[in-house]
Amino acid sequence: MRLLDGSPAAELSLRMVAREAGVAAPSVYAHFDSAETMMSEIVRECWRQLGEEMSHDARQVEGQGAFARLKAQMTAHVRYAMERPSRYQLLFALQRDVWAWRDQPGPVRPAYLPVHETVELLEAEGSALPMADARSSTILILSIAHGRIALAQLAPHRPGNTSAGVEVFVREALDGLFQRPGP
Repeated sequence: MRLLDGSPAAELSLRMVAREAGVAAPSVYAHFDSAETMMSEIVRECWRQLGEEMSHDARQVEGQGAFARLKAQMTAHVRYAMERPSRYQLLFALQRDVWAWRDQPGPVRPAYLPVHETVELLEAEGSALPMADARSSTILILSIAHGRIALAQLAPHRPGNTSAGVEVFVREALDGLFQRPGP
């Protein structure tokens, strides 16, 4: 992860990983049979980390309702992406089948499923969803966050393109989607 945070994902190689670990390059093959296998495991781990951070922040607002939980999850999503741009970009750059839905296993599940479950809770609490169903609403929420993150990462020096600025944008978008007054 240190290597990934210090250089673009495309530059990672088994040889670089071996050098960072202080072992001979052939030793890495005992763990990964190819660079593609290694990258797949890194992607899986990054999705797990993202999901864990989202779940952690959601636990911090326990008892405050599903909407507070959703805002906490999406704030954590933005923070992860903005603080670890190489990891976040890797999540989408190497995936052929990025979106694994609720009933299917897949690397994105740790980040998708908690948001989907929160949207279902919002619906159960009587909130009107911004789309026809929980699945479509979840995709919309994640798409808004992902799109805003991508724009910020393309032009990091523009006003509002800091982690804090993107977090505010996503929270305000959630307020608008669920027709809630802002803070």
